[in-house]
Amino acid sequence: MRELEAITEKIEALLTEPIAGLGMRLLEVQYKQEGRWMLRLFIEKEQGISLEDCGTVSELAGRLLDVEDIIPQAYTLEVSSPGLFRPLRDVRHYQQSLGRLARLNLKPGVLPELKDRSLRGVIEAVDGETVTLRQNEALVHLPLAGIKSAKLDPDL
Repeated sequence: MRELEAITEKIEALLTEPIAGLGMRLLEVQYKQEGRWMLRLFIEKEQGISLEDCGTVSELAGRLLDVEDIIPQAYTLEVSSPGLFRPLRDVRHYQQSLGRLARLNLKPGVLPELKDRSLRGVIEAVDGETVTLRQNEALVHLPLAGIKSAKLDPDL
C-alpha cells in the first residue's frame, strides 16, 4: 500500500505545476487497481472544466508520465472534473473549498447535542484537525476525525 501512496505523491508532484500553467488546478490523483490499473486525475478551474480541458491535461500528463516512467504497470489514464458535488476526503480538499457550501455527515457520538448528524454550511476555516462550518450566523467547529463523509453542496 505504501508503494501506491509513493507513486501517487510522485505523480502529484510531477503534474501540479504543469497543470497550473494551463490555468487549472490538480485536485486529486487516484491510482488503483480495478481489474486493470487506473490513474484518475481530477482537475478544476474557476470557469468550470470542459471536455477540451480534460483532453489537454490528458495529453500533457501522458507525455510527462511517459518521460518520467513513474508507473511500473500498464494503466489507463482518465482526466475529469470532480463535479459540482465533489467529495471532500482530506484536509487539502477542505482548504481548496474555503468559502463554499458543503454537507458534512458526522460519525456517531460527534456533537451529540445535535439531533441531525448531517450539517450544511459554508466552510470558513480548516486547520490540521478541525473544520469550521458557518451555519447562518453560528460557527460550528468539527473535528476532522469525526466527519464520516463530506461533499460540496452548492445552491443550484
